[in-house]
Amino acid sequence: MSEEENKSQKMDLLIPNQQHTYGNSCPENRWSDPTRYIMGVFLILAALAVVYIGRSSLALVVCAALLALLVDPVIRILNGRLHLNRTLAVLITYLFVVAALLIIPLLLIQPLVDAINFVVSIDPNIVVHKLILATQSISMALQDHKWLASAFSPALDTVSKALNASISGTPVPAPPVQMSVAELSSRVGKALGALAGYLGPTFSGLASVLFTLLMSLQMTLSAAEMKNWFSGLIPPGHGPELSLLFKNIHRTWTAFLRGQINLMVIVGLITWVGGFILGLPQAFFLGIVAGFMELIPNVGPVLAAVPAVLIALFFGSTHMQVSHLIFAVIIIVFYTLVQTVENQILVPRIMGGAVDLPPLVVLIGVIVATGTFGILGALLATPVIATGKLIFRYIYGKIMEDALAGAPASPPPPAH
Repeated sequence: MSEEENKSQKMDLLIPNQQHTYGNSCPENRWSDPTRYIMGVFLILAALAVVYIGRSSLALVVCAALLALLVDPVIRILNGRLHLNRTLAVLITYLFVVAALLIIPLLLIQPLVDAINFVVSIDPNIVVHKLILATQSISMALQDHKWLASAFSPALDTVSKALNASISGTPVPAPPVQMSVAELSSRVGKALGALAGYLGPTFSGLASVLFTLLMSLQMTLSAAEMKNWFSGLIPPGHGPELSLLFKNIHRTWTAFLRGQINLMVIVGLITWVGGFILGLPQAFFLGIVAGFMELIPNVGPVLAAVPAVLIALFFGSTHMQVSHLIFAVIIIVFYTLVQTVENQILVPRIMGGAVDLPPLVVLIGVIVATGTFGILGALLATPVIATGKLIFRYIYGKIMEDALAGAPASPPPPAH
């Protein structure tokens, strides 16, 4: 054997072949169980460290991934059924996304302006006067029940006195306008500074939206490449089961996002139409609020009902000849019925078994995620918990599988 062949054999021993998979190393080179556990913990800590380092941009990455996941079915339809080139299908889909981002805010401007004008036109004294009447009505209604009156009447009387005191004060006259040139220039400078303070976040928000769109577009275009790259990281023999796990996770997120959008639209329409029929002021805007509040599980519908009940209590109905207090009760019943229809009919039909989580688990997850990650945590708590459940079931199954494989076989039943 020549000297070059000997060197080649030595190099083959030192440098593994590119086709070689580290998971199939020789038995004498395999790590012991403690070493594998330590390295597994190290990999988990390293992944958490990467997430912590990039936490400032994590929200944009998550939003981009959600957008890519949301438009994927549309791209599949254009590519599969209409036989368009995938790149062309991606570009067409994202053009529609950009158009929607431009058109939807324009459609919402007028209802938002109407709602702002409605709030600005409210006379605080009238609101306080109606609150006084409401507290007095409640106090009179409680007189028939002595134990309720003894418990709540003192508090209601205190509230009524405080409200009366708030409208009995004399107005403070405005000071005369005397301003020097220096003071005027100082105020103009402060106004320009405040304007810059408003424009800065606006431009930052637009840049974030643009960055999210570009990142989502890149994710969609390189989806196949990233899938192959992740497949190369999976050890041989584990591909089918991990592929099934990833498919279940993908199905969970896709079903959740589709169902969430459908719920937002349906609940928003029901709230708008029902509020309009009942004569609730600003019913269209309240329907928009109810639709968007569907993004927050369990808590969102309750928060959406608060402004509707307050408006009903202060302004009453434009159609029904009932007292404001009775109309507020009617609105509470209406929102309760909407929530019941959503939970009993809409969610099972639209969501199906996409998340399959108890409401208490979802509520606790939303509270914890909101306190830790803010509004994004509240929006994504449900699918994240569902994903964690799938991963936990997979890992637990593998642990129990290994435990059962190492357990002694049960003795055969005695022969009769």
